[in-house]
Amino acid sequence: MKQPPQAAQLFHQRAQERTGLLIPLYVYPANSSENPAFNRVIELKRRFETVPFWVIVNPASGPGAKTDPNYTRAIDRLIGAGCVTLGYVTTSYAKRSEADVRKYLDQWRALYPRVHGIFFDEMAYEDSESKAQYQAALSDYAHKSGYWPTVANPGADTPKRYFAASAADTIVVHEGDSWPTEARLKTYDDHPPFMRAVLLHSQLRLDPLAVQRTRLYAHWLYVTEGPYRAGDPAEANPWDRISRYLEELCKLLSELPK
Repeated sequence: MKQPPQAAQLFHQRAQERTGLLIPLYVYPANSSENPAFNRVIELKRRFETVPFWVIVNPASGPGAKTDPNYTRAIDRLIGAGCVTLGYVTTSYAKRSEADVRKYLDQWRALYPRVHGIFFDEMAYEDSESKAQYQAALSDYAHKSGYWPTVANPGADTPKRYFAASAADTIVVHEGDSWPTEARLKTYDDHPPFMRAVLLHSQLRLDPLAVQRTRLYAHWLYVTEGPYRAGDPAEANPWDRISRYLEELCKLLSELPK
């Protein structure tokens, strides 16, 4: 099947981009103009303007039922600093109907029209053509609704059929408390690094060598000290703070070659 010339142009542009940050900013923006977490992200984006920032906002495990002025202001400020904003939606591992998820996408547009893209959390990871097509249909609906990029996170190994089906513009191929091995990252080598992301939690330090190795295979990264322990309510959400490594990550990525 022939691809339009624009597809090759877009591929070329994305292939030249610097490795960027995919930041789950699951922090409520109380006092949005003075909120420390949002201000930290905005400050660092302005200081490290060449490092791409994709920032996920999550009012209520989705857009919520009504517009929250704090989120409206926070999204405006992130955009003003040069961040790409992504609205959070969960597919509950494809247990939600496509129609139900589409309603959430429509709600994001109605309540927060400046959001750029969508973050599909809990993407199905079953090696199933029907599940891959389900996710691909949602990504396609998002694109037709004016969203870009779409990012999907299964929280587990991703079968290659999801890449082949264009299930999202970028897929999180690893989320966990340890760095993925190079051998595992190489299993996705027939798809470009800009289609892959890695999220690390529970890190006692930032490992610059691991960052340098991983960025060869995944062009979207985030590392936090925030802990996660299954079954422990006190440590159930490692994304409820800004990583103390964020500035170090920005510095490292800004100095590495594209």
